Formats: sequence, structure tokens, C-alpha cells
Amino acid sequence: MKIKLRPSRLFILVALTWSCLLIPSPLPAAGKPNVVLIYIDDLGYGDLGCYGCKDIPTPNVDRLATEGVRFTASYITNPPCCPSRCALMMGQYGQRFGKYGMSRGLPIPADRPTLAKFMADNGYVTGQIGKWDIGSKNQGPLQVGFTEAAQKPPKKQSAKKSSKYFCINKTGQPQWLTDYDGDNMVNFIGRHKDNPFFLYWSPEAVHSSNQEAPPRLTKRTQAKGKRSKLAGAIVSVDDQIGKLLKTLEGHGLRENTLVIFSSDNGANSGEEGSSAPYRGGKGQGTQQEGWVRVPTIFSMPGVIPKGKDYHGLVANFDFYSTIASLCTKTIPPHCDGVNLLPYLNAQKESNPHEYLFWLNNEPGDAVRRHLIAVRWQDWRLYKKYDKDPWQLFDLKSDPKEEQDVAVRHPDIVKQLATKHVAWAKTLAPLGKIPKVERAGVRIPEGHGWSFASKQSENSK
Repeated sequence: MKIKLRPSRLFILVALTWSCLLIPSPLPAAGKPNVVLIYIDDLGYGDLGCYGCKDIPTPNVDRLATEGVRFTASYITNPPCCPSRCALMMGQYGQRFGKYGMSRGLPIPADRPTLAKFMADNGYVTGQIGKWDIGSKNQGPLQVGFTEAAQKPPKKQSAKKSSKYFCINKTGQPQWLTDYDGDNMVNFIGRHKDNPFFLYWSPEAVHSSNQEAPPRLTKRTQAKGKRSKLAGAIVSVDDQIGKLLKTLEGHGLRENTLVIFSSDNGANSGEEGSSAPYRGGKGQGTQQEGWVRVPTIFSMPGVIPKGKDYHGLVANFDFYSTIASLCTKTIPPHCDGVNLLPYLNAQKESNPHEYLFWLNNEPGDAVRRHLIAVRWQDWRLYKKYDKDPWQLFDLKSDPKEEQDVAVRHPDIVKQLATKHVAWAKTLAPLGKIPKVERAGVRIPEGHGWSFASKQSENSK
């Protein structure tokens, strides 16, 4: 039997069909999605082209933003590097397990899965490349859920000292370490292109000092003086993003791979990094916005909108929840984060987090790193020590936090301070750091990969 449609109904049917094609799909069509999580060391909010930087070209990172979502209010709630990475890998405020400051060597909890463990338990090959700096010396990547970890290549040696950023590659030649990491990304994806994978790359760049940055990198920027060295390191990171995208496209995986790009804390002022338009960062200004607000990009064509800015409050622990939800449709109960995809696709209009909190007060930690703070709407309330008075800033009209308006808005100060006290009551006591501990398990030196399953490098 033939069904005849009136012209008006036919128009509606065609319109609905096209609208379905244009709305991003909540899940990719090609089976389980892959995930590449890139976590840069000390990359400032103002040091990428897509965030307004004029003197450092970052075309590949900019492409990620053009093909995805650029976050304008993405935060680290446990700065600096070590606590930031612990919160990222656990998907929750580090203070929930006693991580209140640097506290290197403090174990991450064994009673809840890391992001790597969660993904491995759900059928993913999990790979780690680069800097670790998480947990105790007995909690290296292969002990907490990664099935593979790239080995550390030997450092280039000179008459005076070993190099930080030049390694010796398989051919026995010196190679810029960030380039070497990029080659490892290509290798990992090539070996696992037919299986779902989760890859975590955290390069040593752009952590200080960047004085070894070679002219082939620094001359590609317009940065001057000491900043030119930082700029060269950022360019090298951007090169690897280009290498990553080319590899994903070459294997037909670009649209089936979520790429997350972010930083472990704000810009290092000692390297002349930029937090523009905000003030502060690592080193001087750790109480200001520039230390905790970081560049973040999500990119997955067909699933995440293209060329969109998202202004809602998000934190690095949301990465775990978003990845878990995308890949398994479940989020472990210990997570503080939320699945960001419905917010990015305008399926939810509210803020992912109404409030975000900070409490960095580890005894013995560098005093400059003490921070007690709350974010709500455009307001930022903070103080350095418990004994200090609260200061309040309107980040919309005063991004550099130059005008304390606490006296003019006592009701907002009271509201945010009360919320902070209530949140602090849910946290664990300060964790005890074993005296013999250091920053984490050293991954064996060599060329190739170490495996949690104990299989040899030559078996892959």
C-alpha cells in the first residue's frame, strides 16, 4: 500500500530528518570511542593562539578548538603539578583523600579506581607517556591501571651535566624529548588502532627551565628574550598535536576519538608565561586567578560541537566523569565531576558546578601556595590564611582582581564563606606522607614500552 503525504507533512518530515543529521550524536557510530588526554605542564591561559596569544603560533591546538569546544572557565582545584595530576586521575578533589598541597609521595587511594583502572576494567588498552608525579613511589602508572607505559629514553649527556629536554633516541641520535613523546603517541595508536584505547600524554614541556629550546623552535615565534624559550617549548607541543591529528586521520579514527587538551596549573611567571587577561600564576601570584584557571579544549567531530566557547564552571575532575560516561555510560560513585557532554550540546542549560572550592594549606609547603577560595557566578572569594579577612572580586568587570569589593557585598561574602565551611567538613584529614617516599615509581629507562602484564617489549 502506498502512503501519500501532504506537502506540509512532507516538508516537516524532511526538516526533522535534516535536524537529526545536524545535531551532534551522543555516541560515535564506530563502536567504543577512543580517548586521548593531553595534560601540559605549566601552560598559561594566555599562551595559545586560540586564547588570544599573539607571539606564539599554535595552529594545531587552535585547530582542536576550531573543531571542538574551547572552555573559558576551566579550573584546577588542587594546584600545582602533583596534586593537580592526582585530582585528575582520581576524578575528585584531592582533599577528599588528604591531598591539601604538594605533598609528594602521598599515596592515592586504593579503594576507588583511577581513571586508567576504570578504563582498563572496561576493555580499554591504557597507555601513559611522559611525566607521572602521582601517588607514592609504589604507585607508578603500571601499578594503578595503565597497561602500558612508555619507557624513559636516556638523556643526552654533556661534559657538565645531563640534558633535561634532549634525549638519545633508538638510533643513538639526540632528539628533543617532546618530539620523542610525539613519536610514541604515533606508535601507541598504530599498535592499537583496531582496539579501544585510552592514551594519557603529559609532556615535561613546558615546565621550567626551557633554556634548551633550540633555534629551530624559538625562531618560529615572535616572542622575545626569556619568553622565546618558553615559546619554543609550546611550539614543540603544538607540533605533536599536529602529529596526533594526522595519525588519527590516517587510521580513520579522528571522529571516533575524544581529544582533551588542558594544563596542570597556570602560567609560570619565572618563564614569562602569560595568564592574560588574568593576573598571577605559578611562582608569584598563586592566590590570583591565573594560577588556577587554565586553557582546556574538548574535540570530537560529530559528538562535540565545532567552534564553540563554553563559559560554565568546570574542573579537571570533570574529565574523568565525562570520559567514563562517553565510553561506558556510567560514572563511578566516588567522582566529584559531572559528564560535560550534555552541557556542551545544550541539552542542559545550568552550570555544571554552581560552586568550586580551593583549600591548599599543607603545613611546611611553600607559603606562597596557600589558598582558600570559592568561585560562584562571576564572583571569586579568597584569602591566603585562615586568619586573613576574605577578599571578594567580580571577575567579569575586574579580571585582574585589583578592586576588593568585600565591604560592599557582605551578603555575598557570607554566602560563599558559609558554602566553603560546609564543603571543608566533607573532606579527609591531611594525609600522612611517608618519610621515605618520593614523587613516584621511576619508569625503566630504555626505548619502547613497559607492560603491566609483564610481557616483553619485543612481544608487541
